[in-house]
Amino acid sequence: MLKDACSELKKDIRELEHENKILKSKKAKTDMTNLALHEELKMFKETLSLKEEAFATDLTKLEDESLKLEQKVESLLVENRKLLEKLKQAESDFAANRHWNKASHALNWLNTHHSRGRKGLDFVTKCTVYPVNRKYIGLPENIVCFHCGKTGHY
Repeated sequence: MLKDACSELKKDIRELEHENKILKSKKAKTDMTNLALHEELKMFKETLSLKEEAFATDLTKLEDESLKLEQKVESLLVENRKLLEKLKQAESDFAANRHWNKASHALNWLNTHHSRGRKGLDFVTKCTVYPVNRKYIGLPENIVCFHCGKTGHY
């Protein structure tokens, strides 16, 4: 009985040694994959740190550029406001001048059409300009064009 138990134990020991070899080989394979993954992880960390540094430098450059552009926009807005103020002032001056121009046109029209021989500062006599080298200018059938010199149109 002891011999049978010994032989069974030896058989179990051989099976366990065989399984131990298989497990050791599996462990070696997993250790190799683990080492490869650690190396890959180190490479990823290095590239990540490099990319973070590049990102940080790009970010500072973009922030500086953004500040410069903001200052430029603010200066352009100030200039735009000044130009708008000048435009409003010019428009108001133009409107005031237009008012006086209209009045002077009206006075001129009144002076030329309804003066009735009146004299004074507001009444100007109508000056008629006659060409020197033409005669019979006043007759309607002899109205001469000052541009081409022919009669019938002017």
